Parts: sequence; structure tokens; C-alpha cells
Amino acid sequence: MVDKNIHTEQWYHGLLPREDIRAMLKNNGDFLLRSTEPKAGEPRQYVLSAMQNQEADDAGVKHYVLRVNANNQIFLEAKGFETISALVQYYMLTKEPIKKMTVLKTPVLKQDWEVEHSQVELTKKLGEGAFGEVWKGKITLKNGKVEDCAVKSAKLESLNKEQIKEIMREARLMRHLEHPNVVKFYGVGAGQEPLYVIMELADCGALDSYLQKNQNLTPPKKMEMIYQAACGICYMHEKKLLHRDIAARNCLYGGGQVKIADFGLSREGTFYQMDMSKKVPIRWLAPETLCSGVYTPKTDVFAFGIMAWEITENGKEPYPDMRVAEVVGQVKSGYRMRFDPVLVDMRFADYVLKACWAESPGDRVYMPEILRFMQTTFQFKPVILACPIKEAQEAKTLSKKQKDGKREKKAKGKGDKRGEPAAFDKEKNLQQTQPMSMKPEE
Repeated sequence: MVDKNIHTEQWYHGLLPREDIRAMLKNNGDFLLRSTEPKAGEPRQYVLSAMQNQEADDAGVKHYVLRVNANNQIFLEAKGFETISALVQYYMLTKEPIKKMTVLKTPVLKQDWEVEHSQVELTKKLGEGAFGEVWKGKITLKNGKVEDCAVKSAKLESLNKEQIKEIMREARLMRHLEHPNVVKFYGVGAGQEPLYVIMELADCGALDSYLQKNQNLTPPKKMEMIYQAACGICYMHEKKLLHRDIAARNCLYGGGQVKIADFGLSREGTFYQMDMSKKVPIRWLAPETLCSGVYTPKTDVFAFGIMAWEITENGKEPYPDMRVAEVVGQVKSGYRMRFDPVLVDMRFADYVLKACWAESPGDRVYMPEILRFMQTTFQFKPVILACPIKEAQEAKTLSKKQKDGKREKKAKGKGDKRGEPAAFDKEKNLQQTQPMSMKPEE
């Protein structure tokens, strides 16, 4: 089934995965249209997803596949329609229940992170990746502002269902991240082909390539890069995300900032058990991951130490002159690389060896401790994040409550020595600002 104009409807969400649907359909009668991942030799199908019973959680969402009858009309039940839009309008206006169960009331429109292809202009091909091509381009944001961007472009015919789900899952993680040391996510273009994933453009490209091309960087400059990467990883951990693939090749460099990127292996939570049959980047793995496939924030810390070594060594591959099998055996046996004292401040090198590369995860530090060490030892400043609009409004409301509370206290007279109640202190604390690619596999 092909409907050439369906992508113009704001309630059509393209390749929206089921994982996103439940969060978007909140009330009975909420609905949207999406398409399925194409199967080899089969046309794409359109699915109408609607909330039938909001009290039943996931089970309350019903999914209806649109069909084509002998007259080439689109239908759900007996009545046929010339277009999908006509079908949706009919069920909305008549309130006729679909399958005697679901009434369409409110269309759920495209979210801010759902990008129209017309918003994106591809200007220069940058390379090939695991899922397709990478382009330099420009994106016109919904506020009219035009930004340079990088676009991962993938033809659906070249992807299987699992690869499409992987791309969309990575995009789902990225859209919640906003930090100067994490690559910015603009959105997904999933309503038409090819599939687009749009991110900020880092003008210097991948960090490992940049280091290899610029081998005259000073040790203090490299230490700054290491600190920036640490800030990005720490932010991810605060968001309860494991990166699982920290390496110089998976960072970008632009505008004088290292940016954590490539979230293809990232997972939500603080613990992940890997399928040991999967291919993984061996040279960056902690001993416990090599032994049992376990990932925690402490395994990211171990990988951060490896990446720090890469940065000091101008993007050189870790464990040079060792084969992969030898790396596995050596790391399990306690071997650790050494930093070149000519290239790095040995206070940092000793810290990585003891605090990041300890054999037991329990003996390793967490990322915030690494930031504190670098701030204290090398006088780096904490990254203060801009307050999102919603949080800023909440902070303004709290500030007003504080002022009202002080006026009330003052009105009680000078003899009142009780002070502020505990609940007031809690509100006060809420306002405190807290510091904050495509890869080869072995």
C-alpha cells in the first residue's frame, strides 16, 4: 500500500516504534498513524494505533493494520476509502467504533524531534557508515533558525527490522540529552525514505582522526579534552545511561569541545548483561566485562581511562602490538598500559591506574569523583548547564514562594524565633544548580 501524500499529515509518524507509542497515547481516543518496517519483497503496511483503555496501560493500546480491498480502496472494516486521510476523517467525525471497541477522538501530532525531510538540505557527503551514508547538511528548525548539521541517511531497503529498531532506539536515547560535551540531537526524519537521523555538526570530525592529524597538541590541551569527555560521560551517568562504547573514535571534536557520540550500544539503567556471542570493542573493555559480559558505570570508567590514554598518545590504538586474544588474556591477568611521562602529567596517569583501572569495580571511582579530582588538581571549572524553560519556570515559582514565606515570617513580629520550617528548606534545595560513527568491532 502506498499513499504518496500521507507524510503531510501531522498525525502520521512514519517508522515510530512501539516503545514510543505508549508515552504518546495518554487518553482514551488518542490516536496516530505509523508505518511498519518493510520486509524483503513486501510492501510497507500502515498501522492505526489508538488508546482504547488508558487504565489498562500497554494492553489498552490497540493496533489496526490498514488493508486494501479488490477495488483498491483502503479499509479497516467493510467500508472502503480512497485515501488514508479520508478513512481517518470518517471515523473521527462519525465516532463509529473500530472493531466495536475503539473511538478515534484526538490525533497525536508530530513531536518536536520528528523532522520533515523538507526541513533538511544535504550539502556534502562525508562518508559511509554501518547503516548508510553520513552527510553534511543544514536543518531549518521549527522556529525558523537554520543550523549546520550532520545527517545519517539510510535507505530502508538496505536495513532489516532489527537495524531500524536499533537506529530508532539510539535516537530515543539521544533526544533526552542536552550537554555541551554530548553531541546534540536535532531529530529523526522517519516519515519518508531515506530514514534520517540529524545531529549537530562537529567541524573537526571524529576525535581519533583529529588527534592523528594534529600531533602537536600540548599536554595541557589534551588534558582539557580528557576533562571535557569526562563531563559528557558524567552527565550520561547522571541520566542513568550506560554508554558501553567509550573510545576516541566515538567522540567528535568541534568548537573546541569534545562531544560524546555514537550511542548504538548505550543502554538505560545502571546494569546491563551482554549476550557473550555479540561482537564488542575488546581493547576498551574492563576485566569483568571480558569475563562475564557485565556493564555498569564502573565499566564506563575503565573505558574512560583507555580513552584518556588514546588522547595522550595522539589517537593511537590501545595495547599497540598486541593481538585481540592477547589483550583479553593480559587484561584479565592484571596488565595495564603505561602513560608516557613526556605526554601527560603523571598525577593524572597515576590516578587513572589506581582509580579507573583497578581490578575490582568496587575499587574504582565514579565519574563525579574523576571530575572533582581534575577540578582540584588542574583547576578545571565545573560545567553549569542552562536551565530548561520548564525547570526555570518551576524555579521562579519556588522563588516567589520563598519571598511570600519571608513576608509571612516578618509579619509575625520580631519575637518569633521559630525560623523556617523543614519543608521550606527542601524547596530551597530544589533550586541549587548542580555542576555537571560508526565504529569498527573486534
